[in-house]
Amino acid sequence: MTGQPPAVVRGAVGVWFALGAFGLLTNIYLWLRRGSLEESAVRAGDDPANVTGLLSQLTVVAIGFALGYGLFGWLLKLGRRWARGVLTGVAVLHVLWIVLPGASAVNLVTLLLIAVGLALTWLPGTAQWVKQH
Repeated sequence: MTGQPPAVVRGAVGVWFALGAFGLLTNIYLWLRRGSLEESAVRAGDDPANVTGLLSQLTVVAIGFALGYGLFGWLLKLGRRWARGVLTGVAVLHVLWIVLPGASAVNLVTLLLIAVGLALTWLPGTAQWVKQH
């Protein structure tokens, strides 16, 4: 069966794409603030050279989550039933990644986007869409 997915599916996919983009933009912001992060490291008695390594690791993780949300969101839009489970798995890993180190305003926005994405992904309208494909 072909055609446009229902609004709930388009909404879920939009939230997953937005979540990936938000993570990448947050990471870009951190790179732009690298100088002040290095200054903060010096004030805390840490080696400022570690900031670049940490930002590099965060970049790899942000790209990984963005690719996961983008790819599996797109597959959800195509009606792949299993994409819902994979998106849920990616979201759970993301929640663990951001919650274990501690809370921040950015993490709260990310958690909200994850919750909305999961809700839309598992609504009956989405289930009906993937069942038809």
